[in-house]
Amino acid sequence: MNLAICAETVFADQPLAERFASIRALGVDALELWGLPAENVATVESALRSSGCRLILFCGNRDHSLIDPAERTGFLSELRQSMGHAARLGCSRLTILSDRVDSQGIPIPPARPLSDDEKLHSILDGLKQAEQIAEAANMTLLLEPLNTKVDHPGFSLSHSAQALDLVRQIGSPHLQMLYDVYHMQIMEGDLTATLETNLADIGHIHVADVPGRHEPGTGEINYTHIAQALRAKAFRGYVGLECFPKDRSAAAIEAFRSVFS
Repeated sequence: MNLAICAETVFADQPLAERFASIRALGVDALELWGLPAENVATVESALRSSGCRLILFCGNRDHSLIDPAERTGFLSELRQSMGHAARLGCSRLTILSDRVDSQGIPIPPARPLSDDEKLHSILDGLKQAEQIAEAANMTLLLEPLNTKVDHPGFSLSHSAQALDLVRQIGSPHLQMLYDVYHMQIMEGDLTATLETNLADIGHIHVADVPGRHEPGTGEINYTHIAQALRAKAFRGYVGLECFPKDRSAAAIEAFRSVFS
């Protein structure tokens, strides 16, 4: 089990690039980002080099959705651009979202109304094409469902079973699910059993507690139990802290490390 920190949500009083060294000083060198606009690539590259950190994941599509066939060309173009940035930075994995989202992660509806079946078929068709691009680039895509009750109202992919079914229909090592414990606790619960049963198709795990999206130990989720289950199953992927610290960022990262190290 490997540990990572989402740099977007910690040390909020510092510019993003300066947070890398602060995270590294606390014993974690693997970083995640929500997105990576082209204009930020050189700055991130420099900050990674100076801090001794590695970028292991960022979102490959925020500006184009999978749910709308009319956005397919834009989605694939955005994905290719993200893969180019990832290759430059030594990152081999990208998060994939079903919907186009704004800067706050709120879904932006498609230009025309779509039925649930139309959205599902479009996601599947888009993933088939995306997987081929990922295979050629030797990268892995991580499909992430998000909660619709608190943070992402209207998001199309919101349950683990939906994401796992899509991943299995594609049937490629270049497409796995990103299981976010915070989002799935809000939407469905049954966390440990879902993880234990489906780890073969889960390539990455995000953690934050409920309610509040703070660090482990601040809410209702028994993260000690989850960590024990992952160790028992010899999970070799990354567990990433994606939380808004309840108090100090350093304390939040230490709480995360104390559970999952």
